[in-house]
Amino acid sequence: MNYKNTKVLILGLGLNQGGVGSAKFFAKAGALVLVTDLKTKEQLKPSLDQLKQFKNIKYHLGEHKNEDIDWADLIIRNPKLTPNNPFLRYAKEKGKQVEMDMGIFLQFIKPSQIIGVTGTKGKSTTSSLIYEILKTAGKKVLFAGNIGKSVLDTVEYLKPNHLVVLELSSFQLESFDEHQLSPKWAVITNIYPDHLDYYQSMQDYIYSKKIIAKYQRKFDYLFLWKNDQVTISKDFLVGLKAKPIFFDKDDLPADFSPTIKGGHNLNNIAAALAVLKTLGVNQKKALEAVKQFKGVEFRLQLVKEVNGLKIYNDSAATNPVPAIEALKSFPNCILIAGGLDKGLDYKDFASQIDKTAKLVFFIDGTATDQIKKYLRDGKKVEGTYDNLERLLSDVKKHAKSKDIIVFAPGATSFNFFQNEFDRGRKFNAAVEKVFG
Repeated sequence: MNYKNTKVLILGLGLNQGGVGSAKFFAKAGALVLVTDLKTKEQLKPSLDQLKQFKNIKYHLGEHKNEDIDWADLIIRNPKLTPNNPFLRYAKEKGKQVEMDMGIFLQFIKPSQIIGVTGTKGKSTTSSLIYEILKTAGKKVLFAGNIGKSVLDTVEYLKPNHLVVLELSSFQLESFDEHQLSPKWAVITNIYPDHLDYYQSMQDYIYSKKIIAKYQRKFDYLFLWKNDQVTISKDFLVGLKAKPIFFDKDDLPADFSPTIKGGHNLNNIAAALAVLKTLGVNQKKALEAVKQFKGVEFRLQLVKEVNGLKIYNDSAATNPVPAIEALKSFPNCILIAGGLDKGLDYKDFASQIDKTAKLVFFIDGTATDQIKKYLRDGKKVEGTYDNLERLLSDVKKHAKSKDIIVFAPGATSFNFFQNEFDRGRKFNAAVEKVFG
């Protein structure tokens, strides 16, 4: 694709690296790039600092304007912009080409190269496992998608004989729908309520996940958890051409003991092994590789062990389901939870806190208010904080040798942090500062 002198508008630079990656990609390609965002120069400093070297990028910050849309030949939109955004509506009225970075990426790759992994939770661990084991098996493979950087960062390394493991959010799957493509290998780890502040209904959210299999052909591969009540339903399977392959932790050898914590991770391992089997990877060797896998950053990550005390970072637990699993994995732990609500139900999370948490420290936010509302044992709550170092300093006063501290927010991060990765990094930094 030749983008030289193409007028490219990055509509929403953001702080999640997708906008930065897109701006870099088109600037390197010789396009005329204009970046806009509602945030100010000061708010966007971490992103802007990464683009200083490019002289063919201009900025209109603090606002979006229809004139910028009129100027553009191609618009790259931030995935978090909802379909009813007035500027997106205006762009469509004007007949502009509107893409996400994923839509551009799909122009450089064939569906037969893609192993796509989506799901409410577990997609990072599952896709990481598939990638690491394929690499160990000597396959030519790349890893991209919802991993904290733009997929366009991968284009320069992409060859026709590469497999590409793509971790796919529901937002990124919208590009697959627009281009009427699905990966040859499609995994849905599970579907639970999530992002209901973005989607109009749970059915809309379910549909967003179904896209991963919507355009598959008869001899493609679709992997589903056999106990997921959404994906195995007749309604969900209607219209899908690929015959499902079901996975479950019960498929694993009885004596199998992985390094990574959490019962839910056994399903992720089973999903990865099911995919690897269709790619001809020896299952015994794959199981050995799984045992060496130490997990994914910010997903029940052991970040500190001092005097018998262990601290785990599960910042990627951005909704109640994985946070509940974290509590089940570490009963009688000291829990750090809370954050911003995205229209979810926190009753079950509160119930699990009542059952298994020894103490709970909260990060301030609307989700925290919801969780507290449903807690029966309010005596466990030690405080609510807007600062991680102060919170951890108070945790340290209560923690004893052999205690386990688990950071499993069960909520999104945007009240105090750029995203869950930023939250995870800042939690780890605060742990180092407070616990040494």
